[in-house]
Amino acid sequence: MSSARNEHPVIFLWVLPVCILALLTVIAGGALNVWALRLYTVPTHSMSPTISPGDTIVVEKFTYCFSQPKRGDLVGISVYELHISLDKGEIWCRRIIGVPGDVLEVKFGRIHVNGCPLSECKPPVAPTDRIGPLSPYPSYLAGDEDHFFVQEGTYFVIGDNLADSLDSRYLGPFSRKSIVSKVAFILHSRD
Repeated sequence: MSSARNEHPVIFLWVLPVCILALLTVIAGGALNVWALRLYTVPTHSMSPTISPGDTIVVEKFTYCFSQPKRGDLVGISVYELHISLDKGEIWCRRIIGVPGDVLEVKFGRIHVNGCPLSECKPPVAPTDRIGPLSPYPSYLAGDEDHFFVQEGTYFVIGDNLADSLDSRYLGPFSRKSIVSKVAFILHSRD
């Protein structure tokens, strides 16, 4: 009879730590999902050749809690604020080319930031700066001599595939609130 009473405390001492560990694992996983890391599969050619359709990217939300997005960053953008019919939970991957205070312009078919062609900025901002043929015609930076001043609290973003990307050239600048994450790395590439 005394051995049966002694078994319960031993089982309790084993089960309690396992339950606590399981609970902490669930809490940590939830915190990582909400505040730190998420996986996305890129559905379109907008970021080619940097990121191809079907690539799985890891985005992190932590960096922009303590700093502002920078020119050249690959970011995850919430489309919630857009006035077009999309899945409002969708996240787009784009590159920031204009931060508050920048002047963007088109000269001889190339996008310039503060007088510097994108591909020649230090460090380089995008793999290309040639705007190429677009259809339908963009509202911003559509042709030679077009200028755009990036207002406070907004960012001008583009896809690296300038010939096939729905971005700030069509939709205008994105608010800081719509930039929800930074691309950390490509986890899996289909190429």
